[in-house]
Amino acid sequence: MQKNKLAFVDYWHHEFTRSGDFLREVLSEKFEIQNFWWTPKKKIPLEEIEKYDYIFFFHIIFPYQIMKRIKSKNILWAPMYDGLIFRNKIQEKIFWKQISDAGVKVLKFSKKVDYSIGNENIESFKLKYYVKCEKKMNESKNNQLNKKIKIFFWDRGQVKLENWINIFNHNDIDEIRYFPLSDPGKKIKEDINKYKDIKFDVINKKFLPKEEYLKLLDDCDVFIAPRLKEGIGMSIVEAISKGMYIVGFNDATMNEYIENNKIGYLFEKNKLFKIKKEDIINNYDYRIKFATLKYDEWKYQKQQIIEFFLRPKSKKKYSLLNLLFIFDDIKFYLKTLLKKNKFIY
Repeated sequence: MQKNKLAFVDYWHHEFTRSGDFLREVLSEKFEIQNFWWTPKKKIPLEEIEKYDYIFFFHIIFPYQIMKRIKSKNILWAPMYDGLIFRNKIQEKIFWKQISDAGVKVLKFSKKVDYSIGNENIESFKLKYYVKCEKKMNESKNNQLNKKIKIFFWDRGQVKLENWINIFNHNDIDEIRYFPLSDPGKKIKEDINKYKDIKFDVINKKFLPKEEYLKLLDDCDVFIAPRLKEGIGMSIVEAISKGMYIVGFNDATMNEYIENNKIGYLFEKNKLFKIKKEDIINNYDYRIKFATLKYDEWKYQKQQIIEFFLRPKSKKKYSLLNLLFIFDDIKFYLKTLLKKNKFIY
């Protein structure tokens, strides 16, 4: 049976991190996928996108003025919470009205995205991603209680060592596996030499293949979530599949995956308490059970994504707020004239 063709529009940085590959895997069951990588300096030809009956946007989405010109009637978008930035509630409401008017369906990987959409007339599907757990339960727990813990920290230029390092008793730390590789636009300003009582295993690489990265997690006990906000939090999900104890800032999606203190700990600025090494080791089996259960839930949910995508859309509802779209059109046009528009078509 011939597959339908799908345009997968993704953020350029994901071509290296491969963050969207789990969705490509799901969609490839029914679609032949063509990737389009968006960058601020290079537009994606609209005439190319329009050749496809089905379009999937991951993380990024074109402005309403472009979306309403796309002829395809089958558009699905997976927004990331960390990419949704609004000046005020009015702008937020207008944005989602425009998404509704453009006929875009939405995958919601975060409760924060769900709250942001609110009661707008948008067809959406709420779900949570997990990775298959390859780890087994610990059969020699008593021997493990004597060991020190290993911590993995990917420094991406947002969360700092000082934000979390004193959560732990330094005498309990065997080493911190430290991977300093910042996100685009971020800078790392850390001096690990000031922590004289802690051993650091520094990974000085500009790029880590996925398999090599995941192997570095295998013998670590604790994972430090490297961002203050996450759209999905792929690194968190991967660490959960390893049975690791997750420490993250108290915001989405860290506070959606860390359901209790057995899974991990959520910190806030100036609000820290000590984590006992014994609690991390003793709850390892609980985390393995948790990861296995959640992956089974994801297997069921991912089967519903394509059904949701292919389901006929409901009729649009209009409101007086739609009249405000004209102001957005004018602003978009003026930006285009001034050549300040990243989406000139």
